[in-house]
Amino acid sequence: MRNRMKRGAVAGGVLLWVGLFRSCCDAVFVARREVFVSPLGTNTVIVEYDHVCRPSVYQKTWFGKKEIWTYPRGGFMETVSFGVEWLSERQFKLTYNDVRDEYDEEYIIDVP
Repeated sequence: MRNRMKRGAVAGGVLLWVGLFRSCCDAVFVARREVFVSPLGTNTVIVEYDHVCRPSVYQKTWFGKKEIWTYPRGGFMETVSFGVEWLSERQFKLTYNDVRDEYDEEYIIDVP
C-alpha cells in the first residue's frame, strides 16, 4: 500500500513537471497565439506566431496540436496578423492584408 502511494506521488510529480516544461517552452518559442473554430465546431485551428511574426498553423487534437502548415517565407519587421476565413469544415483561407495593399498574401489550407 505504501509503495503504491509513493509511485502515485512520483507519477503526479512527473506529470506536473512535464506540464510546467511544456508551458515554459511555449512562452519561449511562441510570441502570440490565436484560436479559430470552424463554423460547425468540428475543427479547431491554432495560428501561432514566432518572434519575427512567421505564422504556423496547427490542428487542435485531443492531446495537444498537430502542425498542418508553416509560413514559406522569411519573417516580418513589424507585428502582423493573418486572418482566417472558413470556406468549409475542412478548408480555410489564411490571408494577410498589407496596409498599402502591396504585399497581400492568401493561402488555402486543408485540415486533414
